[in-house]
Amino acid sequence: MDKKANVLHRFIAKAIDLLIFGFLSEMFYPYGYIAGVLYLLIADGFFDGASLGKRLIGLKVTTGIDNKQPEFKESIIRNSFIAVPLLFSFIPLLGYFLLVVIGAVIYAAEIYFIIKSPEGDRLGDRFAFTHVIDVPRNK
Repeated sequence: MDKKANVLHRFIAKAIDLLIFGFLSEMFYPYGYIAGVLYLLIADGFFDGASLGKRLIGLKVTTGIDNKQPEFKESIIRNSFIAVPLLFSFIPLLGYFLLVVIGAVIYAAEIYFIIKSPEGDRLGDRFAFTHVIDVPRNK
């Protein structure tokens, strides 16, 4: 397996993807929220295993078994930990509370695993058997 991807690059790439989610949510309200969640779920199935954020920063996702591009199935599994808590906001009154509480616990666990695991695998990577790697840039 390749070495651990740069943690700061991973956070920047995810921030870009969350900005895309926010853009879709606001520009195409009310259906854009669902489009944004769907983007977060399937994003790593595009562009040779890289969401738009990862592609811009120089990262990609590979399968842990054979280092190939993940399919949409792996993308959905690994990103469900990020996207599913966002769906709690559809529950009237209690939804935003659940989003904040459950989302904070899940996101904290994801960040902890990215930083502390030797491979840099977050929970989603462990369940989908994937890894995030740096893409060598052509000079």
